[in-house]
Order: sequence, then C-alpha cells, then structure tokens
Amino acid sequence: MIAAISLMRRRDDVRLTAFRRHWLDVHGPLVCAFPALRGYVQDHVIASPAMNERARRMNIDGFPILRFENDRDRLRAHHSPEMAACNIDSREFIGAVSRVICESRVILPQAAAAGRLKLIALLPGEQRDDAALDRFADEARGLSRLAGLVLYYVLEQGPAPNSTIPHLPVTAAGLAELAFPSLVDLECALAGADTGTAYFVVEEHRLV
Repeated sequence: MIAAISLMRRRDDVRLTAFRRHWLDVHGPLVCAFPALRGYVQDHVIASPAMNERARRMNIDGFPILRFENDRDRLRAHHSPEMAACNIDSREFIGAVSRVICESRVILPQAAAAGRLKLIALLPGEQRDDAALDRFADEARGLSRLAGLVLYYVLEQGPAPNSTIPHLPVTAAGLAELAFPSLVDLECALAGADTGTAYFVVEEHRLV
C-alpha cells in the first residue's frame, strides 16, 4: 500500500480552530473525491506532554494520510481535476507543506481497544533510513499497552507538485504511527522516550 503523507503548517493569519474546521468540513470532502483513493485520514496535532521539543520546533499542525493501492493510482489522483480543486482550496488555510510518499507496513494490527488519539513518530533525516526505522519498531514493540504500529518507509519526499503553497523544509528518514487505548496510556508509555525522534500526539479523523 502506498501512503501520501503531508506535513502541514497553517497560515499565520488563520486561528488553529479555524484551520481544523476548514480542513475537516471544506477540504476533507474535496480529497474524498479523489479517484482510486483507498483511505484518507486527517491527523490533527494536539497539545500533550508527550510532544517533545524536537516536534514543537517543526511547528506542524497536521498530517493528512492518503492511501492508494499502488503508485499508478496515486499519480492518477494527483494529476486529476479533483487535486487541482484541492490545490486552490489549500491557499485558504495552509501556510506551508511538505509531502512524503511512503510504503506502509502494518507491524502490529490495531486492536479494537485503540483510541483516536495516536502518536506520529518522525525520524529526522534528509533521506530514508530503513535500518533506523526498523530499530525504532523493535523498541516500540516494548512500549506498555501499545495497541497498533504502522511503519512508513520513505520512497520520495519534497514539495507537493503543482502546489502554490510554500514548501515546508522538514524531511524524514521514516515515520511511524503508534496506537494506544487512551491518551494516558500514550503519555505514560512515552515518558523518558528517545528525544532524537520527533513525537506528535494527534487526533485521528478517518474520512475514507
């Protein structure tokens, strides 16, 4: 499965509540119309003690994750009129964005007890580092009450094509999504975690 993940920062003149409302109610339905789209999740970054200083410095407000069966379907969607409409709407609330195309692998299927609050771990680096991501997964498996683990191996990254939104200069060696039964479980599991990785606590909104 191919995942197109965007790292989004809101416009400076758009309040956080307005950013979230527009993303969900206006932009979300536009993305849902993409051809060949197999899954679409909006991960809204929320305040939490588990969000470390490395993540806060990146100033990211959200991670949309679009899933496609293969890269041909992804390219079909990204060259569609529906994508063109999204690019126009993006100017209304997004200040900067970077896109990471990944191969996603489910390491631990999400348990029924998993909640909507999750952890996005971003391994800093200018290019993919599968060994580092695999080491992270090995350590993550030992976290208390872990209820799901997905790894995202980077295939390409950079500015979003055909977009007029400024590029967000953030790169990733790999990403991971960790699920827990509750926010308390998440925050307790991450207490004293490695600060070399950027940890974002997100609220998941599954649209497709």
